[in-house]
Amino acid sequence: MAKIILASHGGLSAGMLDSVKMIVGELAEGVETFSLLPGCNPNDYVEELRNKIKNDSQQYVIVCDIKGGSVYNALIQLLDLDNVELISGMNMNIVLDIVIKNVSGNIDIENAMREGKEGIQWKNVNNITDNVDNEDF
Repeated sequence: MAKIILASHGGLSAGMLDSVKMIVGELAEGVETFSLLPGCNPNDYVEELRNKIKNDSQQYVIVCDIKGGSVYNALIQLLDLDNVELISGMNMNIVLDIVIKNVSGNIDIENAMREGKEGIQWKNVNNITDNVDNEDF
């Protein structure tokens, strides 16, 4: 099993974990969060995490909120370690897929990203009936 870390600006990562726990319960035990709060430096967290990871053989999957943000830019420094994967664009579908698949040790990041993208839909009165037959209920 991989170590999963949700990282964000503000409390998004903590809120995401709370929501994921509502759906999958104990499967989300052990998932960690990092919330960059005002006055904090993300590089401090990166160094702390680097010291933890560099002597660990466990795989780390880090899901952060936004590509190019300060959290992402700091965490990308960890990619010189062989046991780190970094995903940006955190959403519930991505996190749920990773957490559920982690139990069996079969995380598929490409599939998680596909799930995350497919979960993004735009509906309004003009297009709601276009794909109703294709929706999963």
